[in-house]
Amino acid sequence: MADRWEFTPLKYFPTIWGKIKKVWFEMGDLSWTLAGTGLVLITLSGDTLKYGVWMSVTALAIHLAVILSSRDE
Repeated sequence: MADRWEFTPLKYFPTIWGKIKKVWFEMGDLSWTLAGTGLVLITLSGDTLKYGVWMSVTALAIHLAVILSSRDE
């Protein structure tokens, strides 16, 4: 029964490496979107800038969370 709970990190390496590659390629695909968001944000000021940054960071975090939690196709 003790063998059942043995943790072997190398067993999970292909899965973790696959997720890292998935995020890397997704960031490449999102680069123009992120650049456009940055361009818009530099034209804002005050509360509008603050809200824009928070919305952008939240949207990016949600998007990457969905990518990381999705099953491999």
